[in-house]
Amino acid sequence: MSIIALFNAAKEYFEARRTNQLFRQLDDHYLKDIGFYRDNGQIRPLAGNQDLESQSNEKVQMPPGEQPSDG
Repeated sequence: MSIIALFNAAKEYFEARRTNQLFRQLDDHYLKDIGFYRDNGQIRPLAGNQDLESQSNEKVQMPPGEQPSDG
C-alpha cells in the first residue's frame, strides 16, 4: 500500500469516526429528520444501499408509441 493510500484511508476513518460521534449526540427524532435511524447502537441511513442499487438497476419499459424519437 502506498503512503498516499495509507493517508487517505486514515483520513476516511477519522472522518467517519467524527461523524458517528456527532450522530450519537442526536436523539432519534433529529436523526429521522435528516434521514437516519439508530439500529442497535449503529447509525444507519433510512434508504439502505440495497434500495438505492435496486432503483438504479430497474429498467422502465415504455410503449413503442411513447418512446422519444431521435429526429
